[in-house]
Amino acid sequence: MKHKNLALERSFERNDEFDLGSIIDTLINHRVMIAVTTIAFILMGAFYAFCTTPVYRANISIRVEDNTPSALPDSKDLVRTASSMFEEKSSAEGEMQILRSKAIALQTVDSLKLYIDARPKRLPVIGSFIARHSDGRIAPGLFGWGGYAWGDETIDVATFEVPRKQEGTAYTVTALPGGQYELQGPGLEQPVTGKVGVQEQFESSRGPITLLVSKIDGENGVVFNVTRHSRQQALEQLQKSLQVDEQGNKSNVLGVVLEGTDPVLISTILNEVGKEYVRQNVNQKGANAEKSLNYLEMQLPAAKHDMDQAEEAYNSYRNSHGLLDADEESRLILRQATDADARLFDLKRQRQDLIARFSPAHPSVVAIDQQIASTNRYVDNLAGRVRAMPAAEQGALRLMRDMRLSSDMYAALRTNIETLRLVKAGKSASVQLLDSADVPERPVKPVKSLVLIIAGVLGLFIGVGLAFLRDFLFKGVADPEDLESRTGLSVYATIPVSDQQYQLTQRMSTKGPEKLALAFRYPMDPAVEALRTMRASLQFALNGQRNNVVMLAGPLPGIGKSFLSANLSTLLAAGGKRVLLVDGDLRRGHLNQYFGLPRCEGLADVIAGTRSLQETVHREVLPNLDVLQCGEYPPDPAELLLSSNFRATIRAASEQYDIVLLDAPAILAVSDTATMAPVADSIFMVARFGDTRAGEISESVKRLAQTGSKVEGILLNEFKVSRGNYAQSRRYGGYAYEAYYSDSVTK
Repeated sequence: MKHKNLALERSFERNDEFDLGSIIDTLINHRVMIAVTTIAFILMGAFYAFCTTPVYRANISIRVEDNTPSALPDSKDLVRTASSMFEEKSSAEGEMQILRSKAIALQTVDSLKLYIDARPKRLPVIGSFIARHSDGRIAPGLFGWGGYAWGDETIDVATFEVPRKQEGTAYTVTALPGGQYELQGPGLEQPVTGKVGVQEQFESSRGPITLLVSKIDGENGVVFNVTRHSRQQALEQLQKSLQVDEQGNKSNVLGVVLEGTDPVLISTILNEVGKEYVRQNVNQKGANAEKSLNYLEMQLPAAKHDMDQAEEAYNSYRNSHGLLDADEESRLILRQATDADARLFDLKRQRQDLIARFSPAHPSVVAIDQQIASTNRYVDNLAGRVRAMPAAEQGALRLMRDMRLSSDMYAALRTNIETLRLVKAGKSASVQLLDSADVPERPVKPVKSLVLIIAGVLGLFIGVGLAFLRDFLFKGVADPEDLESRTGLSVYATIPVSDQQYQLTQRMSTKGPEKLALAFRYPMDPAVEALRTMRASLQFALNGQRNNVVMLAGPLPGIGKSFLSANLSTLLAAGGKRVLLVDGDLRRGHLNQYFGLPRCEGLADVIAGTRSLQETVHREVLPNLDVLQCGEYPPDPAELLLSSNFRATIRAASEQYDIVLLDAPAILAVSDTATMAPVADSIFMVARFGDTRAGEISESVKRLAQTGSKVEGILLNEFKVSRGNYAQSRRYGGYAYEAYYSDSVTK
């Protein structure tokens, strides 16, 4: 149970190291890649921001007027309600749909001929950028080829009709001297020539082409791309591009926005949309007024006839009965009866409106019914008062009431007819164009500063993501405990990175022959101290072995195996052991450089039998240290190592020295190490921090095991302490030694 808890503690510790240390290490180790990625994205963002065609925005404002009367119409003005069809409130939502409607857009497309697209031919990507920043005009073309436009060249095409199958296909118009042009495109086997200002018709293989170029403003040879789109496509594009929204909350003010790359064109389109919208609104109201006017004018003769008959009947009755004008009481009763009839009519009309929406039991309908009943009682009361009057006066009062109603009806008809005539003549609209579209001067897209910020942030995130992805896919082992658990081998030593060794490595290629082993030059370096730990472990491991041959091998090249071999042999010799360092890499061995030795005969020559071991060994390169370099690279190193001379050579060296240290080539790269391994009783695997993978070590151990060889342990080279893990820096040799040495010097 105790061991299990210890394993859990180590697991939690490794997780903490990943969370805190590995992230920081990944960012620092890949800082160059992150910086390069970020700068690359910023450059791409700058290229997009400055080279892409800018987008402009134009807008107009339209007010939708509220023409609904604030109060109910006079109940006596019965005819006026017939004209309410053109006095209703215009719904903002409904007007927004009208603005996007096909009727408005199609009229604009036809008026401005938006289905014709004519523009100068520009060099892709940078052509528009040069044109926007060019003060004058440059000769067309790129080195005289292509006819590209570089300035403010323009073309005005009034008419362009092509066969339906050619709609959407670009034609080219090239400016020629003398006010002429050349047309090329699909269906035209050869270029045809036309004259500016004259409508031309050209025959093509798919039908006639009609073209009227009104104006060309550009030098001879400049090329324009002219495309005839279908009206339907232009219509759909315009409807899709228009953005209509209500400004504010229930403000009845609509804003119409259009974006595009041509500021003049988008402002022209918006102004045309606004004018067409207002014009159609006026026409619609005039049409409604005309319909109402026609209806009322048809009713006028009948109303006049009824009025005349009522007056004649009243006058005849009064003359036949010898009656004078009605007295004050009769006029009062007549006025009250007329008002009550109008009130009763208005209540019944309101009830009809309510019953269409509510049931008879609804409170509003019940209230109206109560008012109607009350008004009926009032009318009955007036009728009772009339019945109490003399019979002659009753008849006169009834005829006077009919005459009053017919007269009011006729007067109302005349009044509404005059009103409708004014509406029709004035063509008043329920919408108003408040603000027309001005030509925008500044683009709204792209916002250069925003693009650069987004590009930088995106590049930073992608760079960081690539760094973690690279570590996830390619990073080798970074934790000795994890390496031990995954391979089953003990890590004998962790050799830290040495800045001094980098300097010595540079001197190997620039300076003359000199002894450049780190253990010889800088014996107090932390990496050397870590190798001293390895030396103690190695001497203990050699006890009880059948021979004193030690091999250092690694999965792949470039992991620092030769560096470890040179310095470990130096330390073993400094400890009083007679050591022979053998460079077993017959393909690319270079151990001689660590000791300032010129390349000459070596192991390859001894195995081949051309030289003896005594003749090729370099004696006392350092005290107690002899070196047998690899020699000239043979053409068949694998076959050479299979010979019995190799085993005999190593056996002889083992008898003459206390320790024979064999530097072997990469196991996974070549087969030489597997051939050499049986001669060594102690084999150590070299791994490079953050580069070598546990799987590579396991595969190398497997290949050596197939030859009957066993790997004793692992040397982790170029170990780097996680910057976020203080405990790790205290745990592993070289760093602890460096801290100890620095502290002792201070004291």
